[in-house]
Amino acid sequence: MRKKAYAKLTLYLHAKDRKDGVLHFQNITVPIDLFDMVYLDKHETMHIETDKTYLPNDKRNTVYKTLMILKRTYKISDNFKVRIVKNIPAQSGLGGGSADAAAVIHMINDMYQLQMSDQAMIDVAAQIDEDTPFCLFNRPMIVEGGGEILTPVKLDLDLFYLLVKPGFGVSTKSFLKKFDNFQDPLGFHQVLEGIETNNYHQIVEHTHNDFQRAVIKRNGRLRKVIRTLKEGDLEGVCMSGSGTTIYGLTQDLSKAMTLYNKIVFDYPFVKYGRIGK
Repeated sequence: MRKKAYAKLTLYLHAKDRKDGVLHFQNITVPIDLFDMVYLDKHETMHIETDKTYLPNDKRNTVYKTLMILKRTYKISDNFKVRIVKNIPAQSGLGGGSADAAAVIHMINDMYQLQMSDQAMIDVAAQIDEDTPFCLFNRPMIVEGGGEILTPVKLDLDLFYLLVKPGFGVSTKSFLKKFDNFQDPLGFHQVLEGIETNNYHQIVEHTHNDFQRAVIKRNGRLRKVIRTLKEGDLEGVCMSGSGTTIYGLTQDLSKAMTLYNKIVFDYPFVKYGRIGK
């Protein structure tokens, strides 16, 4: 079996509080047309491989963890070989590992005809990380709690993005453990209202990421990326998730393409595309 595992952008990221050591969020997250390919088949032993040598292929891999949870929960005795072709960069805030895990949940559900409800899939996904529940459904969502509370929102705008991932990342696990700068979600409702009313300018005026200031403080080179996107006439320039990807938005695809052609060789990862898949 094979399945596309789609990346995500976070238009508004608000770390609300911490409960029992776990960060709780109030985010607005959307899927984009960037994806990994995940291949899964039954195998004599558990075997995970990727086309990137720096990624773990053992129990540290989100796909391995997901399979072990599913095997235990649904009493599956089979083992599996999984091959992942990575297009979503690691430590980017784009949800690559989460998307791969979500794809595996769907594939196991189909392979064994488990007829898992949405909530049953969320219950598994929530054991992986805060992004995996969203990645199960790949539609614009309000994401709350530890990632497991999902409320769909309708986004009808033509919205294009340009992503820039510099040559360094942020370890999500270690970063989230240390974060304690909790603030009020000043622009959350403005972004949500902009989506609901198809008001592009209201959306781009209020994109926000609570983690951005702390990440930039440790990685000052991100300021240049932000400046480059703004000088390229992109709007809503912001960091996605807890990684180091910076995105800019536009309703004019040619703007994203023009800037892409200008900077594509300046960074390890640059991509333009459409929000929604």
